[in-house]
This record gives sequence, C-alpha cells and structure tokens, in this order.
Amino acid sequence: MSDEKREITAKMNTEELENGWTQMAEGASESATLLLAARTDLGRVRENNEDKFEFFIPSTTRKLSAKGQLIAVADGMGGHAAGQIASELALKTFIASYFSDNSLSVEDALRSAVKEANSLVHETASIPGRSGMGTTLTAAVIRGRTLFVAQVGDSRLYFFRGGRLEQLTQDHSWVAEQVKLGTLSEAEAEESPFRNVITRSLGNQPEVEPDIYKRDVQEADVALLCSDGLSGVVGQGEMERVLSQNGPAESCQELIRMALDRGGPDNITVLIARIEGFQTIEGAAAGETAGSEATAGPGAGEQAQPTLSSDEEATKPQTERKSKKSFLARLRGSD
Repeated sequence: MSDEKREITAKMNTEELENGWTQMAEGASESATLLLAARTDLGRVRENNEDKFEFFIPSTTRKLSAKGQLIAVADGMGGHAAGQIASELALKTFIASYFSDNSLSVEDALRSAVKEANSLVHETASIPGRSGMGTTLTAAVIRGRTLFVAQVGDSRLYFFRGGRLEQLTQDHSWVAEQVKLGTLSEAEAEESPFRNVITRSLGNQPEVEPDIYKRDVQEADVALLCSDGLSGVVGQGEMERVLSQNGPAESCQELIRMALDRGGPDNITVLIARIEGFQTIEGAAAGETAGSEATAGPGAGEQAQPTLSSDEEATKPQTERKSKKSFLARLRGSD
C-alpha cells in the first residue's frame, strides 16, 4: 500500500476526543441545537477535490459545556494529491488539538490548535513530493450563545441574521490586502489575475497567526462556511437570497448548483449551520451524557462525528511530538 493512500484515509479516534479532556471547571450553561448541512463537489475543472469539511459535536455534557461544537472547512493546495493531504491532515490535527486542550478559553485553544495543525502540515511539506503543500482553514466553535471563528487563508465564514448576510471573516489574499489599502476597488479585485494569491496559509511557514472573531448568536442565526470555489463565482447577494428562501440542506444544494452552472472552475465546499434553539446543559461538571445532540438535517455531512474512512494500515496523526515524528517517518517510508 502506498504512503499516499495511508495519508488520505487516516482515521480520527473520536473516543479520544470524547474522553481525553479532564478539566472540571465550569463552562457554558447552554448549548445550541444546530441544524447542519454540508456538501463538497469536485467542480468541472479540477481532477482532485482538495477541499475538506468536518464537524464535531461532543456527546458528553462536560465537554459540550467546556468546548462547544466545532465546524470547519479547509481548501488544500500544492498540486496532485498534496492539497488533499494538507486539508485532511490540518482538519484532523486541528480538531484533535482543540478538544484535547484543557483551557476554557476558546480563543486560546483555537490558536493552539492552529499552531499544531500548521506545524504538522509544514513538516509534512518537507518530504520529497510534498513541497509547497498548504491549506486554508476556517473553523467555528459555537459554545453557549457565542460564536468563535479562527481564520487562515481565503475560505470564508458568512453570518446570516434577519434576512441579511455579512462576510464575517477577512481573506488573507493579495487582492483583499490591496482593497484594504485602497489601491484596488472591490470590482478591480474581482477581475484581478492575482485574486487567488493568498498571503497566509497553514503549512507555508513554520509559524502562522490566525485571525480570531467573536460574536453573540441567537435563535435562527446561520453560519455559512465555504471555500473560494463558491465565493469566487457566487455573489454575496445571491447567497443571501438563497439562505432567505431555503433551509440548510436545500441551500447547500442550490449554491453548489449555481457554482457549477458558472463553470465550476474550482472545488466547491459549503457547510451551513442554523441555530434552532438553545437548551440547558444539565450536570456539565459531572461529565454526564448530554440529553440531546445537535441535529443533522437531510443532506447534511456524512456523519455527526468526524470519523474518516479507515484502512488496515491507516495512520493517525497525533499532536504529541513523538507521534508526529513517527507519522512523518511513515510518510518518508522509514517505518
């Protein structure tokens, strides 16, 4: 079996995510009930789908109270299978790191998880044939009535409330920086040949700093995460209209269709989470099983836990340094 196959079929150990956290301090007293839907599409031009989405909803009240619920999208780069590897490694490492972090500060845990994911992708990129691999990352945590977002690259999170859609994140791209400086207009940026040049990604440098966003949430709010395969061809006003007229599953389907109808020049990924309401977390400090988990609507992701396809020789990346070295050695064919 090739190293490449092992890389892209590595299985995440969700039992460790549930049981590895031991902090007993108080967290959120409420949990949002989410209706989730997600779709990813190859598009009409690319040969590989380098996009990836994941979400993880803890089933224990202790972890749900402390860490909340996580959704994320990544868009890999590097050519051939390298981008696919980068996005998958980044998301699995990011999620494992976030849920094993004992800090009750969501912002600190998100920064630490980005650091771990960046480190693994950067070290993997040193392997022959992996040079230049990297990935974007847009991840959101909903804990209680607060939305936290970690952003690296040009995948986006849009926030929908009361019929109005806003882009909550800012792209780490050359054209976005020029617009901010006033040297390009929004219209010029959309037509620029450098619109796909990103200035920050996971794996490109030994260290990377994510942008962190935070805002309060309420019932009926919607978070839309997407790769630039959608945002690059479907306008914000069009997304707003789709979300106003459809539920999460139908919106995912319609937005993907719109991007494909316009040529599908890139991989397209859409993940939508709508807040259906809030419920009290009973006995969070005792670590009891949550009475109700978030709901995945029709057409949602393949599973509510980010368990990926496994293989008899599947390799599981770890955040610990020793395990990381062993993982990299397997990729180099040393084990």
